[in-house]
Amino acid sequence: MSCIGAANEITIKPGTSVIQSAVNKATSGDVIILNPGNYFDNVKITKANLTIKSSSGNPDDTWIKSKTSGADVFLLQADSININGLKISGSTATGRSAINLSSCRYCAIENNKLLNNARGIYLLSAHWNAISKNTAASDTEYGIVLGNSTANIISGNAAYNDGRGIHIGNSDSNTLCGNTVRDNSVLGLYVCPKSDRNTIYNNYFNDVNISIKNGTGNLYNTAKTAGTNIVGGPYIGGNYWAKPDGTGFSQKAVDEDEDGISDSAYTSISGSVYSDSLPLVTPGSAPILPIADFKSDVTSGSSPLTVMFTNTSTNTANVSWNFGDGTAAVTGTQVSHTFTNTGTNAQTFTVTLTAINPNGTNTKTGTITVNPAAAVVKPVASFDVSPSSGGTTATTYTFTDTSKKTPTSWFWDFGDKTALDKAKSVTHKYAKTGTYTVKLTANNSAGSATTTKSVTVSAGTPTKSPVASFTYSPATVKKSTTIKFTDTSTNMPKTWKWTFGDGSAAVTSQNPTHVFSKTGSFKVSLAAYNNVGSNTVTKTITVS
Repeated sequence: MSCIGAANEITIKPGTSVIQSAVNKATSGDVIILNPGNYFDNVKITKANLTIKSSSGNPDDTWIKSKTSGADVFLLQADSININGLKISGSTATGRSAINLSSCRYCAIENNKLLNNARGIYLLSAHWNAISKNTAASDTEYGIVLGNSTANIISGNAAYNDGRGIHIGNSDSNTLCGNTVRDNSVLGLYVCPKSDRNTIYNNYFNDVNISIKNGTGNLYNTAKTAGTNIVGGPYIGGNYWAKPDGTGFSQKAVDEDEDGISDSAYTSISGSVYSDSLPLVTPGSAPILPIADFKSDVTSGSSPLTVMFTNTSTNTANVSWNFGDGTAAVTGTQVSHTFTNTGTNAQTFTVTLTAINPNGTNTKTGTITVNPAAAVVKPVASFDVSPSSGGTTATTYTFTDTSKKTPTSWFWDFGDKTALDKAKSVTHKYAKTGTYTVKLTANNSAGSATTTKSVTVSAGTPTKSPVASFTYSPATVKKSTTIKFTDTSTNMPKTWKWTFGDGSAAVTSQNPTHVFSKTGSFKVSLAAYNNVGSNTVTKTITVS
């Protein structure tokens, strides 16, 4: 890194384009200090050896918002640039970034929050840079992405709720350590096959998908070294490999010596030829064994008796069912089985569920009693509904089967083209007002019968004043663009009044649209009314 020497300090206050103005006036070695507040800017830096930082060191109180969503918030095109302690958002167009390091060297990007951009940090043909202690969250494309970049250190960062957490594309000799990557919608970590000699260790990965291609000379652990690792263990080694459903390698691995390192290597890294020889586990964790459990919809009945079994085991990779009647074992989370009794006395079958995971097995048994076959006649369908009248869209209706002649299965149609149900007695809520025809079909081996009832659903009467609220889209409001306003008020408002603060007439529709004909800040208000009272909410909208 270049030595700053006798640097000038330039302190600026919140505003629009003030950071770019300060950069234009600065000379190499200067430090630009941002007071807390909101800034609106797109900053291009072509001078080497500049520092831009918040005065507090707290990114939550110094917020840089992209003045133009179609441009990077910070575009770095020089060496030895430091950016520290800022919250950066709003570069939402495809391929745009909160911080874009383009052909840069020796830059330090530290302690920043990069939120709601297309890309958080983008290194393009960038070398020998340090990216540390940043948070990249809710960025639609990537949290941190490298393209044709070498010898960078990516350490101590968090990338979560992004499209892709960390993406290494055609980039060599980079080091990733101490990063937390979780809950990303497409991929947590991606390493392309043209990325070579990268070292990736002591990271916490917890995503559904990770894709690591082969490359040449990549490493996924370092030598076992004493020191607190990213999940609190006493040794630095490889990475913690997790999945949100608890089935990740590190979440199931055995650690009998309780040193925080798995007793076996992780050899199945998303089809890669590479392995993590020292994968991390939670310190001192004992092997997690399965706990077998299940339930059945009935426990007794006349032959032939069809029973639905549902697996409710925990810590389980797969299960096996044995029904105790000489039939072959089957697998599946939910299975049905038909028991027969050809004798004259009741017969009891012992059902055994075996739950299995890599650490062992566990069993649970239950009994099903099957009576001799009885003469069966077609059912007579009937049901009760509660409440029988006066229900609203907030009401949970209970439908209770009262059919005669021993039906063995049921089919409910609630008349609103939503879910159907096969339980004996059920509950249901209606999303809209109206009169619905509810149909029950009762079945047994002799046949089926159907009956219907009408249910009338009203909107109900408000008991509280409304709580006014609304949203609008798009989030970036531009002059002469149609903006859609959506009422989200609660407590059943009946009428609405909108004013847009630009001199236009008020409107009374629930979800209006509006076009601002000039730029500036406008106070948009929504007043919501019902028979109990009213409430008003106001938001200031900036039109660019």
